[in-house]
Amino acid sequence: MRRLTLSLLSVVLLATIGLGWMFDNFYSKYAEQSKEQQKDAITVLEQLGSNLAKSLDGLNNRAVFIEKWQASGQYQISIVPLSNFPLPNELLSQLKSEQALVLETDETIAIHYYLPSSDELFILSAPPIIIAESNGLINFLLTGLFYLAMLFLVFLWLYPLAKRLLELRKVAKAFGEGELEKRVVVGSISYIKDLETEFNHMAQRIEGLVNDVKLLSNAVSHDLRTPLARIRFGIDTLQEEEDPVLRKKFEQRISDNVNEMVELVETLLNYARLDQAMLTLHKSKVSLSALVNSAIRNKSDDKLSINVLYDESELTVYGDPAYLMILIANLIQNACQYCHKQIEISLLEKNEFIILAISDDGKGIALAQREQILKPFIRGKNVDQNVKGYGMGLAIVKRILEWHHGEINIDDAVNLSGAKFTISLPKYHKQRVLK
Repeated sequence: MRRLTLSLLSVVLLATIGLGWMFDNFYSKYAEQSKEQQKDAITVLEQLGSNLAKSLDGLNNRAVFIEKWQASGQYQISIVPLSNFPLPNELLSQLKSEQALVLETDETIAIHYYLPSSDELFILSAPPIIIAESNGLINFLLTGLFYLAMLFLVFLWLYPLAKRLLELRKVAKAFGEGELEKRVVVGSISYIKDLETEFNHMAQRIEGLVNDVKLLSNAVSHDLRTPLARIRFGIDTLQEEEDPVLRKKFEQRISDNVNEMVELVETLLNYARLDQAMLTLHKSKVSLSALVNSAIRNKSDDKLSINVLYDESELTVYGDPAYLMILIANLIQNACQYCHKQIEISLLEKNEFIILAISDDGKGIALAQREQILKPFIRGKNVDQNVKGYGMGLAIVKRILEWHHGEINIDDAVNLSGAKFTISLPKYHKQRVLK
């Protein structure tokens, strides 16, 4: 969910800081422009007042002019003695140097001029330059645009999220209705990519478990039915047989069939425990070459020839040594069971992986069967019937490889003309890659 969190933080920061800065910058420029306009308007008033002051300074009938002017509009003029208008020395010096003095209140703008001939002040009063209404409108528009932009950004962020969630819901619904092959197509741009990949991994795991249950049920129904039938036949025959020798023989057959059933049940239980083993894996740096050497020493048939095609250098992987030992032992035991007399084992380092290859000179595995024999209770069609087993060895190998992020490939052995099993295991700790 890291991508979702980062995208949400990015949208919030962009919406609050980015949009706020943009609109604030725009409003600042507009306010500066308004101030310039106000300043220009005051400059015009100052020029008008300066001309009026110069004209009135030389008139004798100024009172008549002022009276007629007052009735003409909203700009008012007046003349007051300088002595009635106490000013600081700095402002008084400014007036006497023919500079206008502008005093502004909320209700009026008063521009003062000095009349040197009569030692009086000429005052031009004007209403304030109202820009507040236009500023209020601009503030309203900018606020509205800000929220609209935020909503648009949030929509842009929510739309792909809602789309992916609806797709996930659709796939989850189909999966729940029994379409176990359904998977979420993980998009390149998705806030919930981790959730989608986790769902796909869960779906893949459930599908695998359901398929395993089907295979197990089929295998149990098939492999248990035969010894059960033989046991029943043996018991029926034993009840009718009085010859001690034949009774002993039938008792031994019944015992063998019971042992076969016990072995099958133990195999089923061991495979079922593998699903729980993921919770207790103890991974560390493991010498794969040492495990291979140990498995070779423990092989069941000493008459077979095993040709080791690697030196004694230590090749390490990251995994659980106990389960890796089971993996290697199953592969070597599988090669020992199905070869004629010769096995080749090679180890090499390739990029970030250690490659283990085990070849034999047996009958090989047909291309169409290579994927199937990795499933539980599936054995090759050309398997010698004298070879005992339930088809669990390679299924266990595949499951252990899944826990260690490894892969297995089945090919034809080049030198020995039999089967070649190649597995690759990562050298270092690797995060789970979900498909």
